[in-house]
Amino acid sequence: MQSLYERIGGESTIDKLVVTFYQHVLSDPKLQTFFERTSIDKLYRMQKAFFTVALGGPEPEMKMSLYESHKGRGINRVHLTRFTEHLVSTLGEIGVLEDDAKEVYQRIATYSDEILGDSTVDG
Repeated sequence: MQSLYERIGGESTIDKLVVTFYQHVLSDPKLQTFFERTSIDKLYRMQKAFFTVALGGPEPEMKMSLYESHKGRGINRVHLTRFTEHLVSTLGEIGVLEDDAKEVYQRIATYSDEILGDSTVDG
């Protein structure tokens, strides 16, 4: 049985997903400020690793702590919702099948508490 990572096209689709997704995120006035001091190359590498693992692909050599990488950034549920709206839109844009896109969303949603940490108040 194929993993979700394999079903959507593996590494090449993850590459396309991250680049296209962050074109939307980085041009969103409600989200772009979170990335003002972020290395885009590092962001892409981290996000490719995150999506790969989250979707059942090969584990990276170094595991990242989502809590630590998002801690203190002021991210709340409103921001996370906006972020996932861009994700869902991007999945359709790059041709991921609807059922697979729903599963991607469900898997990513399981990380929301870790990403939000103590910042769970809507803002």
